[in-house]
Formats: sequence, structure tokens, C-alpha cells
Amino acid sequence: MEISYYCLQDNGNLELEIFKSIHNDSFSKASFEFTGEEIKTYLYIKSESEIPFLKNKLVHAELEENGSKILPIVIVNGTIVRRGGLLNPDELSELLGIGIAIQIDDC
Repeated sequence: MEISYYCLQDNGNLELEIFKSIHNDSFSKASFEFTGEEIKTYLYIKSESEIPFLKNKLVHAELEENGSKILPIVIVNGTIVRRGGLLNPDELSELLGIGIAIQIDDC
């Protein structure tokens, strides 16, 4: 499975932070050992580099047609599954076949 997030900026919202928690080699290795399925994650931030946004034909076409307001875009296995938002914890959990629990401090 391949999951790519194309975001305008890293604004630290909850959905992006949850994705970042699985966006590492440790998670990929553990997931492969548990499920036998390889998971690759990619995170692209337009304010850091526009190159990935130009190279991906799907993302480039969306940006040409709708402008940056269409971001973020989520692509799973080569198909756009979300425009204008990120996957929430339940959606990401279902996609990956794992439970995702979050704890938020009320300070």
C-alpha cells in the first residue's frame, strides 16, 4: 500500500500529526512483520518544495483546475481518495487495518 499526502503547509493539525506518526521506517517494518503487506508513506509540503506537486500528474491536474484551495490531497495506491482535507483517525485506522488511539491534553 502506498499513501501520499500533498499539503500546502505543515500546520500541525491533528490529522497531519497522526499521519506523521506512521510516516517512518519503524512503523513500516512493524506493519510488514504483522500483516505481510508493505506500507509506504509520503508527505509532501508545497511550501517546502513544489517539485512533487508538479511531477505527480493527478495532483498537478487538480492544482491547474482548482488552484491551491484543493489542498490537501490524499492519494492511496495511485488514486485520489480525498481533496481539500486529510483522512481522519477512523478513516486512516480502517485503511491500515489497525486501531489508532489519540490522547489530547486539555491545558
